[in-house]
Amino acid sequence: MRLDSVRSLKQELHERTLTRVRTTREMLRDEVAIRKSALPAIEPPPPLALGIEGNHGDYRLAVRIQAASPGLQENIDEILERAKGEASVRVVGQVVKQHFPWHRAVRRPLLIGCSVGHPVITAGTLGCFVQVAGVPTPCILSNNHVLADENRASLGAPILQPGPTDGGTRPGDEVANLVQFEPLNPDGNLIDAALASLQEGIGGDLDTLTGLGTLNRVRSAPLDGDEVVFKIGRTTGLTRGRVSAFEVDDIWVGYDVGVIGFDRQIEIAPLDQSPFSLGGDSGSLIVDQDLDAVGLLFAGNDVDVTYANPIQTVLDTFTARLL
Repeated sequence: MRLDSVRSLKQELHERTLTRVRTTREMLRDEVAIRKSALPAIEPPPPLALGIEGNHGDYRLAVRIQAASPGLQENIDEILERAKGEASVRVVGQVVKQHFPWHRAVRRPLLIGCSVGHPVITAGTLGCFVQVAGVPTPCILSNNHVLADENRASLGAPILQPGPTDGGTRPGDEVANLVQFEPLNPDGNLIDAALASLQEGIGGDLDTLTGLGTLNRVRSAPLDGDEVVFKIGRTTGLTRGRVSAFEVDDIWVGYDVGVIGFDRQIEIAPLDQSPFSLGGDSGSLIVDQDLDAVGLLFAGNDVDVTYANPIQTVLDTFTARLL
């Protein structure tokens, strides 16, 4: 896209789209803090920032998500439609003095919750480490759409840490190779999951849940509604939520390849002012208050709901066990 075209589109979207996004209670609370400080009084910032990417006559819209807000996904969809695909979307969160979150940085040894991804995606989350029958090295567990590019990747494909959008490049950041994935079908899916075996010389901190403690085991008792759960993800880090529903059928999720259906899923709502998950948290392991594994995060909206595959179903599918 030409530079003047991107500039015109950015201005139009700023006037038509960003002004319609409602502020969150957290943003309003931050406004009160600002007004009590020595800084001049300002209005709460919009949750989206728009800029320009590119060079040498090839430019595109840069969409930066600073905070979750009701209606955010609708506005992002409108922006992408107006840009006709010539846009990038990145979660930047609240902008503060320079500090690179550990879960988006290079991690050696690998850590549960860090950024990973197939070279052609943006980034997702390393859920946990598992042992798989017939595979001599430990494997990382995440989503199909994180490690296998929604069925399009070939077995043996390299996996990067951090993921591409966080600066991971080939060959220096290759840490694993895709060994197995459960294909995504038009409907009736139970899991969105894939495995990648660690390359020689790449180690992992197999059971540390940074900020929580030590991963215990796979939960054996059924989940109940309103139970508190936690996850560590590439985008939002450590968050807590509550189980708002379980054994949920006919969940339809938008993917690059189309809208596909899932059954028997866990639904999780946030307990705090901020979302339980955002884009890039896909693949996160979800644990209960005893730090037993209960789910593999794979989908959600932009504010108040996250969906996860039951972890036992995932492990059974791959004949795998937690390490």
